[in-house]
Amino acid sequence: MKIFISLKVPRADKERRLIADLLVATVKSAGHQPFLATDEIARAGLTAPQDFMPFVRQHLANSDLFIIIYHPELRGGLIEAGIAYERHIPIWLYHKPNEKVSSSMLGCADKVVIYRDVGDLKAKIQV
Repeated sequence: MKIFISLKVPRADKERRLIADLLVATVKSAGHQPFLATDEIARAGLTAPQDFMPFVRQHLANSDLFIIIYHPELRGGLIEAGIAYERHIPIWLYHKPNEKVSSSMLGCADKVVIYRDVGDLKAKIQV
């Protein structure tokens, strides 16, 4: 199964990097193929939206599950969630307590999980 992972990983945010690495490792250990959008876009050297959006759409279209780790500054991931929803790809949304998540995003999600920190997320991720 191919699992598309969307999350914002700001350069200096060690917790978000740990979360990204945790998700990739968890998906691989379950025998699935992860596609971490931010890392794959960087690996492909794509910087302009007109270049990376078709790349992202292609990989998302071939995915069996869409996991989004919400962040208040997330933008591209919300677009990706809309694409996944339109394509009937199951959406699993993870977010921290007290983060204001739009009703539209919550309405698109097939599964919503609230986590406190990396350890809590690790305990709750099951693919």
